[in-house]
Amino acid sequence: MSNQIPNSTKHIIELTIRLATLILLLFYCIEILAPFLMPVLWAIIIAVAVFPVHKKLQKRLGNREKLSAIIITLTILSLIFIPAGLFISSISGTIIDFKNQAEAGTLHLDQPSPIILSWPVIGKPLYEFLQSLSGSLTPIFQKYQSEILSVAKTILLGIVGSGLTFFQVIFSIIISGVLLATKGTVETTEKIFKKIAGNRGTEFVLLSASTIRSVVKGVLGVAVIQTLLAGAGFFLADVPHAGIWALLTLIFAIVQIGPSLVIVPVIIYLFTKGNNLSAGLWSVYFVMVIFSDNVLKPILLGKGAQVPMLVIFLGVIGGFLLSGFIGLFTGAIILSIGYKLFLVWMHDQIEEVEITDKT
Repeated sequence: MSNQIPNSTKHIIELTIRLATLILLLFYCIEILAPFLMPVLWAIIIAVAVFPVHKKLQKRLGNREKLSAIIITLTILSLIFIPAGLFISSISGTIIDFKNQAEAGTLHLDQPSPIILSWPVIGKPLYEFLQSLSGSLTPIFQKYQSEILSVAKTILLGIVGSGLTFFQVIFSIIISGVLLATKGTVETTEKIFKKIAGNRGTEFVLLSASTIRSVVKGVLGVAVIQTLLAGAGFFLADVPHAGIWALLTLIFAIVQIGPSLVIVPVIIYLFTKGNNLSAGLWSVYFVMVIFSDNVLKPILLGKGAQVPMLVIFLGVIGGFLLSGFIGLFTGAIILSIGYKLFLVWMHDQIEEVEITDKT
């Protein structure tokens, strides 16, 4: 009996040391990989989203998996670089123009159009407000120089941050291409899910994949479609700095605020130009762009999903509020899996009740 107690204590101490060592090892592994966590998550999301396209292209190329992955990766990169180039060109021109005017002392706002006076209710006060702001801005710039420079510094830091995010996206796209070209990625994912969820691992893999594709189509897809439509309108309607407004439209559409915060001021600007017929036609077009998500989201958000559209939508919104942009996907996936587990639990409960009633 006396020998059993020391042996038991020794076993507990050894087990504790092993667990502590394992936890410490996992902690340092997570710390080392932490900088790569976000790019890898995005790479997984991109790879899952384009996987059906990859499989179709692979068959057309004679089952050349790596060539298909390279073509898809280069295509995505080109689709990223083109709008990024337009945005950088637009915003660079704006900043350079502002800098030159500030240095020359010619920074000013144009006089508002007299057409604004003919607008009902808001015409006169809006005209007076814009007229008070018009003219040379040099005295205002000199008076509030420190505040303006502080705001400009913040904007420049934001642009630098956007540049870093852009390179992170590029890195994620390259990783996603590697995942598509690597054999056994799907099998490895299924093994991991089976370790966690048992026999239902494959089901949860398919659920996660379908949820990611639904969010890509229903959130990002709708946002991109709205941005392309709005951006084309901005360029064709000759709206100044159209690239910047298109980028803001994309951001507001992705975060589910909607593009109206950008489009409505653009419509107002078009009416100040004096051509009411042209402004009216463009207004009809832009209003259709604003409400296009009401048609596109029900079609794309729940298409192919194994859970109700409402569950995905709540996961998208809640995940974004909790975790930011990546939460659009993680929120939808986690809530979808939770919904499935809840159904399994309810089903088991119902079966237990039926067995009890029969006995």
